[in-house]
Amino acid sequence: MPTTLVTSRYLLYAFFIVLVTISPCLADEDDGFQEITAPETKLILEKGNAVLVNVLSSLEYELQHIPGSISIPINQLKTSTLLPKDKEKPLIFYCMGPR
Repeated sequence: MPTTLVTSRYLLYAFFIVLVTISPCLADEDDGFQEITAPETKLILEKGNAVLVNVLSSLEYELQHIPGSISIPINQLKTSTLLPKDKEKPLIFYCMGPR
């Protein structure tokens, strides 16, 4: 895939990338969560320093997602076995923004 297409895809999702808790609301930075930009996300992912998680439904994931992300719908986060065992590795959760 051409680099410009990948970069464009990351920029497209710039408005949707948010670190979230199990609930679909934004957390305060005091809770250890923060919003990050698409360029920050791209840099983190290129270094292999995080896991990118799409929390939309499986259907929405199939229609459009960031390559390399894993699909764990928000209602399955508590029971999913797809999250990494390494609790030190940062997780980047993204969706279509607040609804």
